[in-house]
Amino acid sequence: MKTFSKKLFSALIACLIVFSSCSEDNGESNPTAPQLPPQQSMSANMGGFPSNGEGSAANSGEARTHFNFAAGNVLFWQTLINVQLAIPVAAFQEAFNHSFEYLDSDGIWKSEYDVSVTNKSITATLYADRSGNQIEWEMYLSLPGEFDNFLWFSGESNLDNSGGTWVLYRSPSEPRAALQIDWQKENDAVIKSTYTLIDTQADKSGSFIEYGLSSEVAFTHYYEISVKSESSEDYDALIYYNQETRIGSVTSVSYFGDNDKRCWNSSFENTDCQN
Repeated sequence: MKTFSKKLFSALIACLIVFSSCSEDNGESNPTAPQLPPQQSMSANMGGFPSNGEGSAANSGEARTHFNFAAGNVLFWQTLINVQLAIPVAAFQEAFNHSFEYLDSDGIWKSEYDVSVTNKSITATLYADRSGNQIEWEMYLSLPGEFDNFLWFSGESNLDNSGGTWVLYRSPSEPRAALQIDWQKENDAVIKSTYTLIDTQADKSGSFIEYGLSSEVAFTHYYEISVKSESSEDYDALIYYNQETRIGSVTSVSYFGDNDKRCWNSSFENTDCQN
């Protein structure tokens, strides 16, 4: 009887394993399309900071030195995203207008489409591969006569889209990692992102900007900046900004020589700080 019981138990276990295996296979035969990370996870908007519009270049002068210093630091990162990495960023933004198809043979998702950047039609191929509780992403871009199937960014995101990481590469002629973005999302909004310059050949390699929603009552966003440079002195800065009223403040011990806040009003002019 004991022998029979053992055999029966083993048979039941074997059946459960087979059933489980079949269930997983059936699940994979009708998989759910991946959800793209939020558009804000790869964006130069950065809380609507007005560096590129009403920026420091148009507001030069002693009356606006506080805003100009803050804007110059944010502008560095906006330029990196909008100019140097404009092609991969545009390809990612365009992905929201297209759907994925499942590749049974590879067990991954693929979305292929064309995107226009500076009047050039570029073919984008975005792959998504689920691995445990994460999705791994790879974006390949092609432009006839210039580059073919170049991996311009890769990354991973949590299955619930609560956070993730991007790595963007500089260019087909300089195919090295240039920028890393770490982002966190809560509800429908990206609440914090950190952009780190990881280009080992860049003067400011290792510098970063972290921005997110502010807990300060008078402001909507904060920006924590650390600049590391081989050609000039390193410094840190903390910026607060209100996207609606356009007022803000900046603190930088290493740049200003003290821990005092420097503030500006809705016209970006220097003003006394209220607290």
